[in-house]
Amino acid sequence: MIGSRKLKKRDRYLNKLIGFQDTEPVKVITGIRRCGKSSLLKLMVIHLIEMGIQPEQIVEMSFEYNDFRKMTADDVYAYVKNQIVSGKRMYLFFDEIRRIDAWEDAINALRVDLDCDIYVTGSNAYLLSSEYSTYLSGRCVEIKMLPLSFSEFLYFYDFEVRETKSALGGVHKQVFDKNGEQYGLREAFEAFMLFGGMPGIADVGLDQEKALAF
Repeated sequence: MIGSRKLKKRDRYLNKLIGFQDTEPVKVITGIRRCGKSSLLKLMVIHLIEMGIQPEQIVEMSFEYNDFRKMTADDVYAYVKNQIVSGKRMYLFFDEIRRIDAWEDAINALRVDLDCDIYVTGSNAYLLSSEYSTYLSGRCVEIKMLPLSFSEFLYFYDFEVRETKSALGGVHKQVFDKNGEQYGLREAFEAFMLFGGMPGIADVGLDQEKALAF
């Protein structure tokens, strides 16, 4: 039922990010784990390339990877400085940089020393928005992400909701995948909860019909 998923746009958040492109504040994307922060960074990179920014002007560092996790703040600064293209504006992407001690020193130094546009992700569980502002000397703007809603889940996994008639003449909503396989709405909703749905939905008793309006 659930296959691999291609990167799809979440315009609600991507448009916010694009709106702050090439502005001074550090763009900080926050949210719980697995809500799509890393994917949003990738979507922003794709956007930049589509608008003519050269790949060599883009530096991406994910601190989920062991090689980067071993770095110090000074190492991060030096790594980025070594990637600089003379005379070009740089676009810097740091995924889960809060894993690095004194990470804010590296970000603040890069912001001051370079002609650059900086994007950072961080989990809400580790830092509050007020703390990001303090660490970055108030020079940041926060974009808060939520996990997929039920309707986004259906879109991301190429499901389509259709109204079908039963043998007795009643009308029911059914879910169809890209291969034409048919599933009940309850079955699709249970898959949504299993594969990282919005926390708290089951606890508040939200039924499948109402979830479609999210």
